[in-house]
Amino acid sequence: MEQQLAVGAVVRRGRDVLLVSEDVDAETVWALPGGAVGAGEPLLERVAREAGFAAVTGERMLWVARYTAGGVRYETLGFEVTGVGAHDGSGEWVHLTEAVRRLERMWFAPIREPAVAYLTGRARVATLWTWAELDAEPVTVPAVRPA
Repeated sequence: MEQQLAVGAVVRRGRDVLLVSEDVDAETVWALPGGAVGAGEPLLERVAREAGFAAVTGERMLWVARYTAGGVRYETLGFEVTGVGAHDGSGEWVHLTEAVRRLERMWFAPIREPAVAYLTGRARVATLWTWAELDAEPVTVPAVRPA
């Protein structure tokens, strides 16, 4: 089975969180900086590029999300990072409560659920999220407090 690694990152500036957006079907979708990691690409290089920094420093691992879709096994690693160098203005800095509100509207659970749970204090660092089916509830270790 093919495997794909992805990364997402929480970048903070005080009480603000950096979000990136893309237009999908005439609607703006907000996410944390990151995405699929190419073969041989350093994990956090993808985050730095999307976050608009020369580089980022990983502060701690926040989550691992595992799921299978379309015959591909995905593993997404979530980090908290600090930007290095000047920020190029990409993305949007939003207050933590607004960041959670925007991320809650994301349709894709393996990105939405770990990010929202961490930002709202319901999940501990290094939580493992596993989806047997994408439309099912995930299994988390350690357990995540309900919303």
